Amino acid sequence: MQKILSIISPYDDWFNDSGKNLEAKQSLYCFYKEFKKLIPEEKYRKKLYHSDYLNYLVKIKEAFMEKKYMRVCNELISLIHYEPCLQGRIYYNIIKVLEDGLEIRKGE
Repeated sequence: MQKILSIISPYDDWFNDSGKNLEAKQSLYCFYKEFKKLIPEEKYRKKLYHSDYLNYLVKIKEAFMEKKYMRVCNELISLIHYEPCLQGRIYYNIIKVLEDGLEIRKGE
């Protein structure tokens, strides 16, 4: 996981003010391609709140709507750090939000 996080970690900036927004967007495409290669876990890992990860997805979606790709990187890194991102319920939602935000058609 650390390897693919290194793709977006140079663009980890919630304030989105370092002038690398377009580079961050490109890194998200690369991250998406690598993340899709991972295999979701089959075993469910219990957490205190099953749906905590949804807060991160909402923030990621909002950042995409504002075209703040560095903020997307920041929120995505937080999601992966705090949540079991390879569980199917989270894994497939991450893929979906990236596809929607980056306007990736299925099959790319």
